[in-house]
Amino acid sequence: MNTDANNPQHMLQNFFLPGRAFAFHDQTRQPQDYTYGSFIPQVVQDTPAGQISALHLLTSPGGGMATFVAPNQPVDTAVLEAYIRAHFIPSPGEINLIQADVSQSLFLRFIRQPETDSYDVEFEQSRMALTHAESAQLESAIKGDKNRVYLLPRSQFSVSSRAAARLETDWVAFLTLAFNEDARQPDAVALLLNQQIDAGVITMPEQFDNTPSEQTQALVRNSLVSTASLLVCNTLRNIHSVDEIPNHISYDVSYSNSVPQQYVLAQQQDIAELLGKLPAGNIISFTPTPLPEPSRPDKPVVTRECHVSLGFNPSGFNIMSVDLYYGNEQTPMPWPNFTPVTLKTTSDISTITLRVKFSDYSDYETQLRWQDDIALTPQELGFYSVLFEAESLKKDFKSIKGTATYQPAGVAKRQSFNLAFSGQSQWQTSWWINTHFAGLNGEIEYSWIGDLKNTLFPKTYDSGRLKATVSPVKLQYKQVI
Repeated sequence: MNTDANNPQHMLQNFFLPGRAFAFHDQTRQPQDYTYGSFIPQVVQDTPAGQISALHLLTSPGGGMATFVAPNQPVDTAVLEAYIRAHFIPSPGEINLIQADVSQSLFLRFIRQPETDSYDVEFEQSRMALTHAESAQLESAIKGDKNRVYLLPRSQFSVSSRAAARLETDWVAFLTLAFNEDARQPDAVALLLNQQIDAGVITMPEQFDNTPSEQTQALVRNSLVSTASLLVCNTLRNIHSVDEIPNHISYDVSYSNSVPQQYVLAQQQDIAELLGKLPAGNIISFTPTPLPEPSRPDKPVVTRECHVSLGFNPSGFNIMSVDLYYGNEQTPMPWPNFTPVTLKTTSDISTITLRVKFSDYSDYETQLRWQDDIALTPQELGFYSVLFEAESLKKDFKSIKGTATYQPAGVAKRQSFNLAFSGQSQWQTSWWINTHFAGLNGEIEYSWIGDLKNTLFPKTYDSGRLKATVSPVKLQYKQVI
């Protein structure tokens, strides 16, 4: 597991660890809001009979068995409030504590020399079968021998990074460059845009609430480049010489969204320091019947993980379920917000099958490449974005209204869309079509009517029925003389 990629201690504001709890300020919330959770169970519990351990070890002439049973005790919120009051929000400022949704797994880390040979074993349903050697090593740690075995809880939770960004440049100069480079297809224009961003010719002002991961930054940049490439391709479509490039052009290439990010907090603690002061006889017991020993590979088994999240807000997309299949495993993303999930495997799996069901009971399936982090886009769930653009008509029309219908070539259903432009600064709008395909796979029939300017009497223009097979769709006015 790569715990450094999204380490909450490095990436979240005002993060602190009092006792067995953690807390931080989520910058997408109000200043007085602090999120908290527990990163380790209560290992030592106070009872009327004295302190007892949640960890117990059963030894035998063969293997051993470790169990860990701890009650789900709440975090001491008074301690959290006192820390926040001392460091971040002095009296009489308000403090609002919000409990995080934390997924926790528990391991024992057995130390070997060299350190690279140390390995982790996970508790399964509060139990862990041990080899004879591991049982002896854990017994030694419980009796106070340090740096032998560590308790390692891994706590995972999700916090969104709210992103706002835009591309700024001399678009006339970029259009000239793209024309001269014969970059007219979206992929070629996107490559040119990225080169210009890297060179600093195109600037990308960004603002994030909660530090973005590399994956989030890449998602924002790719979205901006994709939007800009469509706009540039649309402009260049009808340009056949440099002289035809407009003297002035302005694109509103912006991005605004909240991207869920996974955070993992791993805080190991030495068993000797946790339990060394308790009577070992109350923690360790013996059975003369040899317990079976689990097999351990010569080298520790490496668990590969893939964090999967939605890189967009699913509201309005009518998605019923998102399921991920890998090897013999199936992991659903929880409905209705499809919060992030983590896929785990020890196999050499290279692909994930993504299956999506929609509210009309249709479905879509595609393949994804296994990687550390995947932020799913609408396109990967079978959607296609159509941009309707009418910037060139603003000088001739007061307002425009139109309708569009998607005529699928495959299994998708017909879908309709209404568009309207009037006084707004940008005469363009986007339509997400559920195509059940990695592309349009069909055609768009559309028509529009507009109220003309600068006429003695009110006059309306009717475009008639038109068809398009690619995005963007540029509305054109064929003036009748």
